[in-house]
Amino acid sequence: MNAPIVKKLDVDVSGRYDHYSEGFSHFSPKVGVVFKPFEQLSLRGTFSRGFRVPSFAETNGSNVGYTQISIQDANWLSQHQSNGQADAYAQVYGLGINTAGNSKLRPEIATNFTAGPVFTPTKWLTLSASYYYIRKNHYITPNSSIANQAAQDWAAAYATGGLAAANATLPAGVTITPNPVDSQNPNGAPSPGIVNVGYINANKIYTDGFDLSFLAHTRLPGKLRDVQWVSRGNATFVHRFNLVYPNGTVNRYAGTLGPYQAVSSSGTPKWRANWSNTFIWKKWSLTPTLYYTSGYRDVADDNYQGSSTSGCTYVISNSSFVPYRCHTKAFWDVDLTVNYALSKHWSLYANVYNLLGFRAPYDFGTYSAYLYNSSWAQKGVVLRSFQFGIIGSL
Repeated sequence: MNAPIVKKLDVDVSGRYDHYSEGFSHFSPKVGVVFKPFEQLSLRGTFSRGFRVPSFAETNGSNVGYTQISIQDANWLSQHQSNGQADAYAQVYGLGINTAGNSKLRPEIATNFTAGPVFTPTKWLTLSASYYYIRKNHYITPNSSIANQAAQDWAAAYATGGLAAANATLPAGVTITPNPVDSQNPNGAPSPGIVNVGYINANKIYTDGFDLSFLAHTRLPGKLRDVQWVSRGNATFVHRFNLVYPNGTVNRYAGTLGPYQAVSSSGTPKWRANWSNTFIWKKWSLTPTLYYTSGYRDVADDNYQGSSTSGCTYVISNSSFVPYRCHTKAFWDVDLTVNYALSKHWSLYANVYNLLGFRAPYDFGTYSAYLYNSSWAQKGVVLRSFQFGIIGSL
């Protein structure tokens, strides 16, 4: 329902009702409000609720993923020596995380809120800012946040007290399948092979931050008046990205390498931005675009609980390089696109990626790629590349 309550206020209300044979049902409202006190300014706000039932994989399935780990306990390491050095068994390896379904899961309930102004001081310039808040109650997640820490504690206890002592360190509902013994040191404690966990309903997961943007479009002055200029900029700041477990434990991901296990250690940079400028002249257009991704600390609460608030104490390193870094630097990139319109339906284009040859910053903690984060800095490894083609439309 769209209701222009007064001349300057517009309200849009809608809703959705879901019912499932498993017995789950929920009504999800959505409200949008636009208030325009004067021509150049609009104040926008939205509120909505969402609903998601557990999937079949989350209630009945089972899957195994892997994350990197190296055992840190001194007693365990001393049992795996070769010529005074840690042998191959004691190096970085892939720890399996087996996540089993949970038939007792509850549905997720989402709440979303946005608010902010849109300011148009002139016909050729628009500025906007928006605060966003997203929360999911009863968030369905693998109980894998404890996997790395459980594996470390299990190995340390095994080295001094054997299997029974090791199993006694595990949280309820968690088991560990050990790897085969070290062939060079068969009497040494085995390493954890697979951590068996299950899906749980976390208390909630929530994130908030700001989206900023601008749009400018005009013709250049003087002798360049035949050139149309379009400039666009967007930036997102992640203030918080927190996962709260039923026992009150909080994983804080913003500005760190977390989530570490769920998304191949891509991490959560606090700032991401882009700025493009398109110059259009007759059938030609030229667009350089600048991209920026802020740096982050190589720690993750779902790798070691509490590391986000402990400086560099629990920094992650998945390489043998020493010294490794606690902080991965920001990454910049500039792309260039040239387009020529052959006709109304056909055009030629050429793209140059990473025009200035920026190199990917070192990331010693990620395991999605070797020494760099492929989620944010892939172009910094490929370096400058080119693409040519023709585009047709009907």
